[in-house]
Amino acid sequence: MHRVRPLSEKEIKAGDDMVVQFPGNGQVLVDAIPGGPGGGQKPRLFSYNVVFEPAATQEDVLQFSGMKRLIEMAVEGFRCTCFCYGQTGSGKTHTLTGPPGLFGIKAVPYSDNHGLVFRSFVYLFQLLQEHTSRTFVLKASFLEIYNEKVIDLLNPGTCRKPLAVRWSKKARGFFVENLFTVDCEELDDLMAVLEEGMRNRSVGRHNMNDYSSRSHTILSVHITSEEPSENGVFISRFGKINFVDLAGSEMTKKTQSEGKTLEEANNINKSLMVLGYCIASLSDPKRKGSHIPYRDSKLTKLLADSLAGNGVTLMIACISPARSNIFETINTLRYAARAKKIRTKPVVLMDPREALIISLKREVASLQSENEYLRSALNVYSSSSSGDASERIIAQTPPHVDLEELAKLEGPQLAELVRLYMKENEALRKDNGDLFLSRDLLQRDHEIVCRENERLLKKLEEVNSVCCRSPLIPARPAFSADILSGDQESSSTNIWTNPIPDTDNKTAVNSSKQIPESVQKELDKRQIGARNTANLKGIRKPSSNDDKIHAPKIAQVKNTNAKDKRYIQKM
Repeated sequence: MHRVRPLSEKEIKAGDDMVVQFPGNGQVLVDAIPGGPGGGQKPRLFSYNVVFEPAATQEDVLQFSGMKRLIEMAVEGFRCTCFCYGQTGSGKTHTLTGPPGLFGIKAVPYSDNHGLVFRSFVYLFQLLQEHTSRTFVLKASFLEIYNEKVIDLLNPGTCRKPLAVRWSKKARGFFVENLFTVDCEELDDLMAVLEEGMRNRSVGRHNMNDYSSRSHTILSVHITSEEPSENGVFISRFGKINFVDLAGSEMTKKTQSEGKTLEEANNINKSLMVLGYCIASLSDPKRKGSHIPYRDSKLTKLLADSLAGNGVTLMIACISPARSNIFETINTLRYAARAKKIRTKPVVLMDPREALIISLKREVASLQSENEYLRSALNVYSSSSSGDASERIIAQTPPHVDLEELAKLEGPQLAELVRLYMKENEALRKDNGDLFLSRDLLQRDHEIVCRENERLLKKLEEVNSVCCRSPLIPARPAFSADILSGDQESSSTNIWTNPIPDTDNKTAVNSSKQIPESVQKELDKRQIGARNTANLKGIRKPSSNDDKIHAPKIAQVKNTNAKDKRYIQKM
């Protein structure tokens, strides 16, 4: 947006006239530059979102600049910035804070001349009072960048010691180390921060402005809010709004600066030049992805997130309508036109854990809606399938007609017969399509089941092999080879053996056909060879009581052995 100030008394006395016109619809028309390109015969037209004419009041700027929307977004957790740009004496500080006399020793509680910052604070607390379900914590800081040094305006000290600007890996941005912040519970606390910072700000005087800002200032308000969700979890949001008053660009020939004032002007112009280069790089599509020199200036370091980060930025370009300042006016208009092309992707700043919770909630809601959609689609498919079935039941099969009867049929009867056959043909085609679809679904399910069975069998074999190799598995009772061979007269033993298979007895079962690997493993586990029989010499002979005790086990083994034999014979 643009704001054009009225002609000053000095400009009126010097005989300056206005070179700026307002056609409407956010347009600014500037007279031609004498001796400029094209002979200076063609005026220049610029288009912007909002243009404030010299008669606009401070309240008009708040209502129609979009500042209210910016504050609302900051309350919701966005990072927002409002900064004023223009040449020295163009009305930047007046737009943001108001005339200098408002913050002197005799501060004025409220005036129509109060600027955008004061009115934004009032609107901010009105919003906070409306959100009764949330808990808010406000903190404010105020700094200036003077001769490329960051000074804390709330705690400047006697020597005005500069603060360091460092990079935060966690926040992915620059911050000022040891910057003093003030907790603000009431509107008066924020106003006290504004007044204290304005009293400590570096100002000067030169030929073009009696109250010239000699530094860039950044007033930041951090808004932390907590709101309970449906399941009782508190969701925190971290909003922020910056008010940036840039020092005016100066032409030393006009300001007649010298000494300390000249050094200040050089540093101001240097930082503004870097800011302009960053804006030009961000607004040029051909330079997308190229290096942006944020580190070349303290100002661009602290405004990096505002220019191309995840925040929202409002730029107010202040211009002078005097003919003597036409070159600076056109440069400011070009500057703002480039900044208008910059696009950012604003996001809400939240705690990572809470952001994950909200993301999961959104995913659950999306899956629930998708589930409902699939359920409704399934119901429609089922109803349509049942409707087709009813139609197939109701549809009548055309009567069988031989060739002789067909030759005797007249035209209407023949047409009716053809219609019936065509109807049956369509019904059969539809049934055929449904059957093909069902077949494909069954084949897919069959393949899935087969793959699952193969996976389970493979897993079972791996478990069996591990169990057989492990020496830590307790031994299980083994029975004599006579019982396994089916001899009913043989007595059982109560001998415990190691289940590790004997490498010499891998071919204990002979068969003309190849036995499956799983069956072979089971037989190897159950078979007791000659090596195990030789170990029975030192064991007592079985008694009749042993036969009675082990009779159930013997019967069970016989049944198992018979099943194994039948299984091998089948294979």
